[in-house]
Amino acid sequence: MTGPMSLTAVRRRLPPGPALDPYALAGPTGIVFDTGDRLLVGIGSALTIPLGAGLNSTPDLDRARRTLAAIRCDDQAVGAGSAVMAFGALPFDRSEPTSLVIPEVIYDRRSNGDEWVTAIGGAITDHPRDTLLACRHKAPARSSATEHPIEGGAVDGAEGGAVVEPLSSDADFLNIVGQAVASIDRGELTKVVLSRQVDVHLGRPINLPALLQRWRAMEPNCTVFSMPTPTGQYVGASPELLIERRDDQVHSRPLAGSTGQMSDHDTAEFRSSDKETLEHRLVAEAIGDALSPLCAVLDLPPGPDLVRLHNIIHLGTVIRGKLRRRPTDDNPDGDLPTALDLVAALHPTPAVGGVPTNRAIDTIGRLESEVRGSYAGPVGYVDGNGDGQWVVGIRAATLNGSTARLAAGVGIVDGSEPQAELTETLLKFTAVFDALVPGVSFSTVPQRQKAPAVP
Repeated sequence: MTGPMSLTAVRRRLPPGPALDPYALAGPTGIVFDTGDRLLVGIGSALTIPLGAGLNSTPDLDRARRTLAAIRCDDQAVGAGSAVMAFGALPFDRSEPTSLVIPEVIYDRRSNGDEWVTAIGGAITDHPRDTLLACRHKAPARSSATEHPIEGGAVDGAEGGAVVEPLSSDADFLNIVGQAVASIDRGELTKVVLSRQVDVHLGRPINLPALLQRWRAMEPNCTVFSMPTPTGQYVGASPELLIERRDDQVHSRPLAGSTGQMSDHDTAEFRSSDKETLEHRLVAEAIGDALSPLCAVLDLPPGPDLVRLHNIIHLGTVIRGKLRRRPTDDNPDGDLPTALDLVAALHPTPAVGGVPTNRAIDTIGRLESEVRGSYAGPVGYVDGNGDGQWVVGIRAATLNGSTARLAAGVGIVDGSEPQAELTETLLKFTAVFDALVPGVSFSTVPQRQKAPAVP
């Protein structure tokens, strides 16, 4: 691994040429972070930045900032922000050791059509498109069955049918929700988010580029992502912005409170529901409380609006602020917290953890049958200027060959009913399953009671 002080970067505009498929460019093990306004693809690994204590270690976060800032870039994209970025899909457990990856090559496409290629630790040839493709073909694959050429041609995994294997039964989930409701009734908790997981076994390896393309079409307002993790490729279409930092401006859009698609009349009833508004208010207020000491100005609207997705409606709040500089020994004028610092200040929000946080996390560890891994953890990037964007890693799956592990969580508060919460998990599973296996109905009924689903 090359040290950060010896690394340099070169960014060049991509000249006109045949259209690239960015999802195929990333392949089965690359990085994709596609907000709709900006699409980033990372290939290979120029440097790994360890976070030995996860988000709990301030020295690790500071080292990440210094490492990124130390990589100098020969850059033609004046005013386009830093070309050097570190990406990650961080675990839900904020103390778990993890790492960030600075890719060897980054493809950056903006909403105005501009395309840029950055090579880190290596040179860009006179033809930047060749640099992209050469690095793409060097990228490792887990197996030849999951490697797809740039032009496609792979068999879609959905064609092989699907078998759903719940890792806990519906009855088990109803039981743990009941236990959480009892804890809330005793005054031990105000909110806790409980999740469950299923494995979807497909007949053939999953065509990841095709899956990401379907997700982008189904969820145009979500961030589509694909990130390598130690347990598999973590992919999804997240509707929830944890934090975005651009210079001293910050933006968060928490979601909490969910229902299926409904009429305008029923939507009004949903917005006025005491249970749903409590669940959402706890999240928005917690994010406001966490950002307030870091901001000179913070705008927290008095109430949420509606966020409509493929098959779910959420309550959402747009939170914006202007960061306050903090004096340091190196800079008396003050530094701004990086996007990664802001992630550490926020995660886990009550949208994925609960209130009070520590007691909710303990309850999650006690009641959930499986560790969450990347589910509900932060997914995104931070660049050499400290800017970046991180979403909440939900509506996602961990892919390994022909198996996808899905997770779905629900917020439990006063007034929650176990059966309604179970139904909500099915909605959220379906949001992922519809992209993974188009045209097939999702069910957690044990497979021995019904024939395997075939699209």
